[in-house]
Amino acid sequence: MRRSVGTQRLRALEIVTMCAAAAGLALCSLPVAADESPDLLNEPFYVALGSFILNSDTKVRLDGEGQRGDQVDFEDTFGGGDTTRFRVDGYWRFADKHKIRALWFNSSRTKSRVLDEDITWGDEVFPVHAETKAKVAFDIYELAYEYAFLRRDNYEVSGTAGLHYTQFETTLSAKASSSGGTLDHDISQKGSVGAPLPVFGLRGMWRLPHDFWFDASAQIFALSIDEYSGNIQDYRAAVFWQPKTWLGLGLGYNRFSVNLDVDRDRFKGSLDWTYSGPMLFYSGAF
Repeated sequence: MRRSVGTQRLRALEIVTMCAAAAGLALCSLPVAADESPDLLNEPFYVALGSFILNSDTKVRLDGEGQRGDQVDFEDTFGGGDTTRFRVDGYWRFADKHKIRALWFNSSRTKSRVLDEDITWGDEVFPVHAETKAKVAFDIYELAYEYAFLRRDNYEVSGTAGLHYTQFETTLSAKASSSGGTLDHDISQKGSVGAPLPVFGLRGMWRLPHDFWFDASAQIFALSIDEYSGNIQDYRAAVFWQPKTWLGLGLGYNRFSVNLDVDRDRFKGSLDWTYSGPMLFYSGAF
């Protein structure tokens, strides 16, 4: 049975609470220069740590030697499972109009389910009635340069150019002892791929009344080179309250999708992955 949405949301909120508490203790131990609220349009460093209450759509095909695998919809086939996810954003403003921005997003889950149809996955066939465990892990890294071509006292709009690196790994495994007699030996098949994709986009930040800020960005790129063919899209909008340099709380919405066809030694097939949903985060500036 698929884990309920309410349970997933509770887990996400627990992660955010623990992250916020840890970050708060660490930041509170640092010296604070003043009680004034920070000016994020001029502060040299900013970092945000949070988690998601999100929906994801994961469709993967892993081809074997001489055979085409089945495209597996992991949410429909295995359900949500035990999931961990977090996102860390930060930037370094090294000049008035220039920033270096970094991102790390992680999402991983594990789920077991008795199959109701055969799945051809790599060089193995996972038969109907076999209890099969699926492990899926994503890591997304970004390093980007931003130039503020429009800058005023209460807002700035920047152009961005950078590189996303998506690391994906998935494993299907089944034991003969829990296959209902359909397997005579344990089977396991893993596929992993790291895909570097350049991105270009726009980002804007606006100062709002009462120490509130609005931050929005859009990035997109398509690529066809060597073993890779695909595209990436990343859209994010957030409102956060930053009354102190060490205290910021925010709520945002993020949609990210990557679509790839890959022909490499460790992964031959396709990857279509999308996540979207609200994001809760804690932020600090210094």
